[in-house]
Amino acid sequence: MIKANQTISRMASLALAIFVSAPVLAQQDNQALVNLVIKVQQLQDEVRSLTGRLEDQNAELKRLSDRQRDQYLDLDQRINDSRGSGSAPMVSRPAPSTVSPSSATPSSVGATSSGANNLPAVGPSQDAPAVRDALDTPSAVTALPVPETEAREVVGSPEAEKAAYEQAFQSLKQLKYADAAEQFSAFLKNYPGSDYADNAQYWLGESYYVTRNYDFALDSFKALLSKYPTSPKVPDSLLKIGYTHYELKQWDQARAALEQVEAQYPDTTLARLSASRLRSMKLEGHY
Repeated sequence: MIKANQTISRMASLALAIFVSAPVLAQQDNQALVNLVIKVQQLQDEVRSLTGRLEDQNAELKRLSDRQRDQYLDLDQRINDSRGSGSAPMVSRPAPSTVSPSSATPSSVGATSSGANNLPAVGPSQDAPAVRDALDTPSAVTALPVPETEAREVVGSPEAEKAAYEQAFQSLKQLKYADAAEQFSAFLKNYPGSDYADNAQYWLGESYYVTRNYDFALDSFKALLSKYPTSPKVPDSLLKIGYTHYELKQWDQARAALEQVEAQYPDTTLARLSASRLRSMKLEGHY
């Protein structure tokens, strides 16, 4: 860009020098040079304008990237605060089998979210999911291998459990989605009864969603509804089920999930996000 500006400046200077040094009688013939000078100056102005716009866009992209990481950090901190201070205690739950995104069978939203139907409405203070546009680049996340044996909880200290979760979440904050998916999947296998298991299940789905692995994401969000029906992440997962069906162009399922969010959690951020997506669907002619 700098070289282009220098080249244009040299052209303008040369044209102006030729015009000034020409004989008086030839001034009329040199009117074309005057026009050339004007056009070169206009080009210089346009280049400067485009350069400024490019710099502004680069700054905005950096700001959005920083904001995204901050939102992840803030959301996880609020989740941890809501669980109480100190290390996460182990909870008494039966150890479920590992759920693979590729092995889960599709089902209606009503069937997968039946455990959440009797949950109380979520207040305005509940966490809203990070909503972002899908990536325009091909996904770098592939299906993770699933062992044939059932998941068994690793015997370890609460500190080791918390460290494993934070490692996975750190990968997510750094936008290393493939690493995050693998680490959250390993966490769910090793600590199925953890107090962090429902969060890990949700963020596993999120790591697939943002990389456009929508089938895997859908299975992960549905698994949260069926395995952790009392989790505070159930409303967020139901919203993301609607979003994921939308990305898969499954309009009826998307509408059903989004309308369920509106009905079960009125006057919340989640309900407003659902209403906004439903309006978009209607304008696009999907129902």
